[in-house]
Parts: sequence; C-alpha cells; structure tokens
Amino acid sequence: MDNPLVIALLLGLLSASSLPLGALLGVYWRPGDRPMAFFLAFGSGALIAALAVELVAGAVEDGHIWAMTLGAVLGGVVFKALNALVNRGGGYLRKPSTAINYWKHKARTHLHATLAGLKRSRLLAAFPPTQLEALLPEILVREVPAGLTLYRPGDPAENLYIVESGAVDLLDPEQHGKVLEHLGPKSLFGRLSFLTGTPRATETVTRERSRLLIVPRRPFFELIEEHPSLWEHLAKRLQDEEVTEFLHQRQGMSREAVTDWAARAAAEVVSTGRFEPPLAPRAVSRPPPAQLAQELGRAGRSSFFAQLPEAERAAIAERLVLKRAPAGHTFFHIGEPGQRLYLLRSGKVALLDPDDPSRRPIQIHPGEVFGRYSFFTEGEHTVTAVAGEDCEVLVLRRKNFDDLLLERPQLRRALATYLRGAGVADYLTRKQDLDAKRAAHWLDHAVQRMERGQLAPSLAEIKRDLGKHSSAAIAILLGVLLDGVPEALVVGAGAIGGGTVSLALLGSIFISNFPEALSSAAGMRAQGFRTGRILAMWFGLMMMTGLVASFGAATMAHAPGAAYGVIEGFAAGAMLTVVAETMLPEAYQRGGGIIGLSTLAGFLLAVLLSGAA
Repeated sequence: MDNPLVIALLLGLLSASSLPLGALLGVYWRPGDRPMAFFLAFGSGALIAALAVELVAGAVEDGHIWAMTLGAVLGGVVFKALNALVNRGGGYLRKPSTAINYWKHKARTHLHATLAGLKRSRLLAAFPPTQLEALLPEILVREVPAGLTLYRPGDPAENLYIVESGAVDLLDPEQHGKVLEHLGPKSLFGRLSFLTGTPRATETVTRERSRLLIVPRRPFFELIEEHPSLWEHLAKRLQDEEVTEFLHQRQGMSREAVTDWAARAAAEVVSTGRFEPPLAPRAVSRPPPAQLAQELGRAGRSSFFAQLPEAERAAIAERLVLKRAPAGHTFFHIGEPGQRLYLLRSGKVALLDPDDPSRRPIQIHPGEVFGRYSFFTEGEHTVTAVAGEDCEVLVLRRKNFDDLLLERPQLRRALATYLRGAGVADYLTRKQDLDAKRAAHWLDHAVQRMERGQLAPSLAEIKRDLGKHSSAAIAILLGVLLDGVPEALVVGAGAIGGGTVSLALLGSIFISNFPEALSSAAGMRAQGFRTGRILAMWFGLMMMTGLVASFGAATMAHAPGAAYGVIEGFAAGAMLTVVAETMLPEAYQRGGGIIGLSTLAGFLLAVLLSGAA
C-alpha cells in the first residue's frame, strides 16, 4: 500500500485502538490505585522517550532545531488555551487529574476574587499575594444553609471565616441574642478570638444560604512564623485598641492585664514570630479519657465505635468536648451540615423527622449517639435534634475527627469498612434521595479518597457543577480528543516521513492511551454516564484519531523542511504538555513513589524498541 494518507489513517486507528479497549475495561473493572499509577507512569515514560528519540533527535539531526522549538512552544500554548476552553464546558470531568486541577484553579479564583475586596480585613492587610496563596491548600470552601449556627460563645477559635456569598448575623449573647451586625459578601468575622486565641464571645448564624471560606488557625499562624516580614505587622495588630477592648469587655480581663499581655505578646512576636494567648484554656470537668473510651465502646445506635481497637477509641476520647445544654436547646436543624457527632451522657434528646408518617419523635437515651450518619458521610442532617430536658453530651467536632483520620491509618480503614455497611447505603437511598447506583458511586468515591488520605471535591459538588453544563458530554469528548490530537499528528508525520511509523512511537502511543482511557472511562461511569454512551464516545474518538492522522499526513505532505519541523514540534510540545499536566500528576496522586521507577521502565522500553527498529 503506497498511499500515505491511507497508511496514516490505519496507523492512527491502530495507535488509538487501545482507547475503546481501555474504556471497556474501565466500565466494568476499576483497578487499584497502585496498578493504575504504574500504567499511567509507564505510558508517560514511553511517550517521553518516543518524543525525544523519534521527534526531537530527528529534528536536531536534520538541522531544524529552532523550527522544532518554535513549534513545541506553540503546541504547548495552544493546548493550554484549548484545554481551558473545554474545561469550562465540563470537559475537566474526563479524568481525575483534570478534575482536581480544575477544582484547585476554581478555588484559587474564588480566593482572589473574595480577598480583593475584603472588608474588616486589617488582619490580612499585610499579606503579600504569594503568601496568601500559600494558605490555599488549607482553606476550606463550604456552602451552608440558612439558620446554621457556626459557633457559639465558649467555642474554641479554630477558624477565621470569610463570607463569599450570602449573609451572616453576629449575635450578642449578653443581650439575649440581639443582632450586633449583619455581615454580607466579602466580610470577615471571628477575627478577634481567632487572632488572640481566646474562646468565642459571640454567636454567628447564617441569615440565608451562604458560601464561606474557612481559614484554619494553626496553618495561618505557622505561615506567619515562617515569614519574619509579617512579625511586626502581627505585633501591631495585637496592640490595636480593638483587640484590647475585646479582651477587656468580652473576655473579662482587667485593663492592666490586657496592657501587660499585649506588650509581652508583641515582644514575643517580634523576636520569635509566635505568642501565647492571654487566657489559658478553660478547665472543663470531664471524665478521664479511659472512661470516655469505654463509653464510646458501649455507645448505642452505632457499631462504628464498638468495632474500633482500644487505642483508636482512646485517641478519639482525648478530643471529645463535654457540653451541657438546657431543655429546649437545638443541637442541629434539618439541612445543616453534619459537623458534629454527639454522645448523650445524661438527659433526653428528641429527633424530629418531618418525613415520618407517625410524626412521633425518636427518643435518644443516655449512652446513645446521634447525628452519626450525616457526620460520617459529610452530608446534611435530615432530622432536627432538640433537648427534651437538661442534657450533658460529648461532642466530636469534624476538624478533630479529620485530623485523627489523617494521623491514624487504622481509623481510616475502620471508617472505610463502616461506610461499606448496609446502614450507610440505606441512609443514602432513603434519607438523601440517592438511587442505589449513585449511592454506590458516592461510597466508592469516599472510600478511595479516604484510603489515599487526600482532599478532593465531593461527589455532590461534582454533580452540582455537572448540572450547570448541559453540554458536558460533548465537552468531555472534546477534551479527550484534544489529548489525542497531538499523537495523531505525530503518527501522520511519521507516515509522510517515510511511509511507516517507528515501532517505538506507535507502541508508546498505544501503551499510553490504554490507562488514559481506563481511568477516564471509570471516572465518567462514576459521574453517571451510561455504558453504551461511554463506549460509543471512545470508539468515536478512535475513529477521529485516525482521521486526524490522515489529515495531518495530507497537511504535511508537501511542507518544506522548516515548516515540517514546526508542525512536528507543535505536536511534540502538545504531547509533552499532556503528559506533564494530566498523566504524571494523576499517577503520582494514585501511587506516590511508585511512579519514578515505572516512568523509567516505560522510557527504557521505548528506547529499546527504537534501537531494535
């Protein structure tokens, strides 16, 4: 067969035939993270070697190094621009790595937009943009319903809050809950207790559905400690009149004690970058941790704590907070995020469920936990919990539990086992209105995220964002086509360059396509795409890859040497950008240290194939 266009078409189809094969496997089987990381890294190494040996070395040998360089730069830039375009339409959902990058970029955009016009922001005024961005991995973004109590008087000041959208009311407990201030978008609150490290002195309640940025205190002050340029600014803030009045009026310190502490704290900050809070943590009369660990083991209405080893229960017991609540106190409302888990020690609590036909409240008795499913699934409460009489409860906060999960692998494994139980699946289908398939996908996503110990957008966030893109399927198809076009152009160039494409290049493309398709198809399946639709999309992509290869061959058939170098470099630059931005990040996310040797193995195989050819 002498027609180079037909050769390019067939070779393009051959190189892309691993796409529907990988997609078929990804629909019915999801390999573990380490095997997937190996495949992705191995394919990446093979592609890098093929690019270096077959394209770059050839361009240097032919004297087209500058033309190839120009083309490579253009290829990378064009890929970035087109990638951003299809991602905005929902194409980022084509694989985990592009989804994670999209959410990180989105979070950074939200951060800059909110901080640009921040009100009540003297605390952050001296922070350069680069140091504010260093906080980005620590900042949480939460959408919360109206009527949610964010903190109450006496709660520890663990976070600083920024209103991105919505409204929050600041209440004065000393004036029977009178509204001190209405806070709107770009308002910062909780700053004085956050700055001084003292307990909350006010109460905050969302007036409408709101989106909040939450800055944890520990990483915030660790950042300050690492940058001496911020020490003087912090020292001045600690001596502000606003701070001294807060400590005197809200924390009950005498003016002399406040003045003495402010001077001492400022001196400590200027010399070391840190300071001690003015008040020692309030002593709380609570049982010893060993007793609390035993109570957890006997807790009713949940098997989670009973199945934990004693060491894990003891670690949780250390972080439990003892609270007393009067009769009529509302622990949480329907629609509030499950940020706390409660163990009732004395008194009675009623759970009010409007969906219960009998309208009879569920009674919680001492020794039983409540709020467990919404807490463990990070969902919203589906009932309202009210104290029927004076109560004493042990409270486990979300942040403390998350810290434990990151520190203790055995606790993560126990939670993963608990989530796989029938009770959680029933809760998701009956109370969260998920069908069985979506519930299974959510649980699988949550367990995998936990086993990796990584933060990732929740399935609810992804589904909500997917709903904004009516053409998401088309965008996903364009995204995966965008990833494959450079490879097809390289195949077309090889067909023109001598009528054949090297075994190393063809094998490298085939190998790299397989894990990409497997990973992407599994992710699309998790988003609810039907099997037939997924396979049709990937088979269509294979056909389009063949046509692009044929088109590339036709375009480059009569191109002069320099132009040929530019076009070949364009394809190589785009391919290298694909490897660097999508394949290797996902491989590292899944497998960590395994990718080094895996990438090397793929690289060496492609080099050996090239030498054999």
